[in-house]
Amino acid sequence: MPDIHYLTTAEQVQQVAEALRTAARIAIDLEFDDMRHRYGRNLALIQLYDGNTVYLLDPLPLTNPAHDLEPLWIILRDPSVAKVFHSCKSDILLLDELYGVHVRNIVDTSVQYTLLAEADNNISLGRLIQAELGLEVDKGEQKSNWLKRPLTEAQKQYAANDVLYLFELADRLQAKLDALGRTAWSEQENKALEDVRYTRDDRPHLRLAGKYRIMPQEMPMFRDLFLLRDEVARHIDRPTYMVVSNDRLAELTRQPLTSTGELRNAPGLHPELKRSPFAERLLSLAHDELAPEQPLSQEQRRFPFRRRLSGAKAAQADAREALLMTLKTHLAQDHNTFLANLVLSNRLIADIIEQGANQTLRPWQHQLLQEAASRHDLDFSQIAAPFQLID
Repeated sequence: MPDIHYLTTAEQVQQVAEALRTAARIAIDLEFDDMRHRYGRNLALIQLYDGNTVYLLDPLPLTNPAHDLEPLWIILRDPSVAKVFHSCKSDILLLDELYGVHVRNIVDTSVQYTLLAEADNNISLGRLIQAELGLEVDKGEQKSNWLKRPLTEAQKQYAANDVLYLFELADRLQAKLDALGRTAWSEQENKALEDVRYTRDDRPHLRLAGKYRIMPQEMPMFRDLFLLRDEVARHIDRPTYMVVSNDRLAELTRQPLTSTGELRNAPGLHPELKRSPFAERLLSLAHDELAPEQPLSQEQRRFPFRRRLSGAKAAQADAREALLMTLKTHLAQDHNTFLANLVLSNRLIADIIEQGANQTLRPWQHQLLQEAASRHDLDFSQIAAPFQLID
């Protein structure tokens, strides 16, 4: 069992970065809290493995984490050092959001496993370790509070296990891909991960509004309640669900509180929301003239492209979709349904209809689709170029 070093100072981070700078590859994972125990998304632990030693870097004791972790960020940005993750998208989004770090030279074992097209592509690290290496690792600490200190020995061992087997997994999975002639597939998919960027959602309330079927006339109230809840959560550094649950938020939208008596006796509200200045603002929402929700632009709508088609153009889009569905059936028959879904997921089908296969697909997907069209005497050119809205 490799040594596990628990590091809590900027000097130790610098020393580890120096040790890792010449490594050909490092295994990496992050533990973070996403609105479970505190407000927002908070980095709680960085796990690294160089093949000999596991390093657990604790950012919480650092005086200035953004500055103190910079020696490590330099390595993550360095394309000469491979970074082996499992299911890395959440991790690299967090690094971009909090620290502006864009990771280069990524190897994702989840991506490798998905490209084998042996089963559904959503597999946990624990299941993958068991399936490929025949080992069972304890995942009992998965939902523990990673912001609480001190960390327990069980948490440290769990965190170490998240990187300890990544090299062996990556090598085993890559060997399988190489044997199938899919080396280029993994190279293309892993390269694409370098371009993943965090983007701020300016209207996060809309995602929740759809779930609770908030009507257009209710949207201004729901929006302002949502924003007030977020402000209180930030103020007390607690997750938003501890201020008001989503269910209660929808109830308050439809039955706003109108008096201090109602507010005082209202269930399901954090005490801070019943204190000044938040209490007054909450009550004022029932009486103020709220600004209407601005309509979404075409770019913000979910399916702006298909919704604005009619007549012959709608029929043309339907024909493109029918051809793609036929090709997907052939891919499933010629290979299997898992591979067919990798080449033509529902999202990709929608994108191809509008933007064309040449622009939408990775080279490996494009080649498979083109080969399927040729093999079954279908006209690939009908879906290759972008949809022409104007004749």
